Amino acid sequence: KRPFQGIPGIARTPGGRLWATWYGGGDDEGPDNYVMLASSADDGRTWSQVSVVADPAGPVRNYDPVVWVDPSGRLWWFYAQSYKWWDGRAGVWAVTTENGDSAKPTWSGPRRLADGIMMNKPTVLKNGDWLFPIAMWKEEPKTDLPPTDRKAVPPAQNKWRAESVGTHVYVSRDEGRTLTLRGTARFPDLQFD
Repeated sequence: KRPFQGIPGIARTPGGRLWATWYGGGDDEGPDNYVMLASSADDGRTWSQVSVVADPAGPVRNYDPVVWVDPSGRLWWFYAQSYKWWDGRAGVWAVTTENGDSAKPTWSGPRRLADGIMMNKPTVLKNGDWLFPIAMWKEEPKTDLPPTDRKAVPPAQNKWRAESVGTHVYVSRDEGRTLTLRGTARFPDLQFD
């Protein structure tokens, strides 16, 4: 039932439960995509069925998920969300749980952290700062395609700005409650970073 799947990730909670994430839905990258989680309590020998799904209504794509355990042991699930395939802005969303060792943890509501896409885990520095690698793709959304095309974005939904393109580093000094842009790297001929 999921002919298209991609971008897997895995994390281990302090008690040893593995959480795997990936996305699927539809037959390619596009608005039918959603993100999933499954877990294992026996080092990956057996896995639960998909136990959590983030799939918003309408032509909204959820993709490129990441799972991460922060220094306090809290489990984070990040994913990108965009109108259709790519609306020029997307957004990094996160849900968290304090009890990631449970087969059925209690999750927070989803929270938007920043514009862009984050495909890698945060890095925690010695001083306690958390660094979030978040990209804004170079590709401008397609506004001249037939409306049924998975990459077609109505002009009103095109959020792309050339000055936003790049590989950004955001910092949090309050354990992920707020993020501030620390710096940006721009490279020639970059498409997906």
